[in-house]
Formats: sequence, C-alpha cells, structure tokens
Amino acid sequence: MSLPVELDPWFARIAVGDHAGRLDVELNLLDRAQAAEWTSFLAVHPIVEALGGIVLDDPETSNHHLYASRSPLRGSVFYLAHDDDSRVVYASLDDFLAAADDAKRRQTWLSELHPACSPIAADQAGLSRWIGQLLGSPGGHEVVMALMPSLDLGDTALLRRLVTDPDFFLGEAVAVEIEKRPSRALGIVAELCMLHPHPQVVSAGRLAARAIAKLR
Repeated sequence: MSLPVELDPWFARIAVGDHAGRLDVELNLLDRAQAAEWTSFLAVHPIVEALGGIVLDDPETSNHHLYASRSPLRGSVFYLAHDDDSRVVYASLDDFLAAADDAKRRQTWLSELHPACSPIAADQAGLSRWIGQLLGSPGGHEVVMALMPSLDLGDTALLRRLVTDPDFFLGEAVAVEIEKRPSRALGIVAELCMLHPHPQVVSAGRLAARAIAKLR
C-alpha cells in the first residue's frame, strides 16, 4: 500500500540514528516498506481505519504507535495498546521522536515515558462532532473510548450524552477523565455519573466528584 507523502521527511529522519532494534527500550521504528506492510495488516482494526493510522513501530509487544493521517486528530501519534488504554500520546511526530531519543538516553521503556494525560486536540469542535457521529455506528464505541482523552471536556452536552448512552463503559470513561482533569464546571456531569444504573459508572463518578471537591 502507498503511504502519505507527508511522511517522507519522517522516514528520512529515522533512517539516521539508532532507532530500530532497540527492543530493550521498546524502540523499533519502521522504515517505509515495513510501515506499509504493518499498516496493511492492521488496516481492518476500527481505530486504525478511523484515524487513517499509519503504523510507525513494532517493539514486539503487540502495541504500536500510529500516525493519524486523517480525522480531527491528524498529525498526532496514537498508541494502539493490546491490553491497556489506547489513546493519543503525542501531538506530533517531533514529540514522538524526542520521546524515543529520551528512552534511549534514560534506558527506560518508551511506553513508560508516555504523558499521564493525552494532548488536547486542537480541533475540539471537529472532535466533538466526530464522536457524535461515531456513537451507535459499528465499531464506533471502541473508537470513541480512545478519543475521549483528547477532549478538553468543555462540551458538557456531549459528555452527558456519553454518560446516558446504553454502553456503560462510555459513562465510566467520562468519569475517569473528569477525575484526571477535574473542574467545577464538570460537577453536574460527575453527579450524573453517580446516578447511573451501573455500579462501575457510579464508583467512577464518586471518584470524579471527590476530585472536584478537592479543588480550591
């Protein structure tokens, strides 16, 4: 398969330096041919398809960093995790490469250097609209779960819609994000989580409300 020409500078940059075969720090960036092969292999994954994801690495952990070639998250680097939360971890390829170099310098796994919170998407209006379109679509909820960390949590109408969706995992995910990034304006959404019929959402909502209560 052909890859976007916008990635030409990326492949030229990683061709120089020690960016492959460093499995001791989970660093094994792919050249163009390898990236095309891996991207073709993972193309049927709902998240990869939605983002126009281009696979950037293979650290042999069943987890991969992807370049988002379309969607409101275009240009960011997404972490597709096999057994953990999948989310955007870097706003740009430059940030990703800086983290890769830092992993080598510090002799630590690249995944351990991921920021605790995802970078907030620049196009919040576009991201909110996209999430609304994905709700109820085949495979859409899996994609929505991965996109939520990129929201700035300012669209409370969308958050309320997510909390009241029949898929309780969406409500739980909203509460988790509020706990990570509490604000008084989100108190009403946390309360809605605590009124949810599913105990997992209620529990997460209580933690979110507690985080808000600690704000001064």
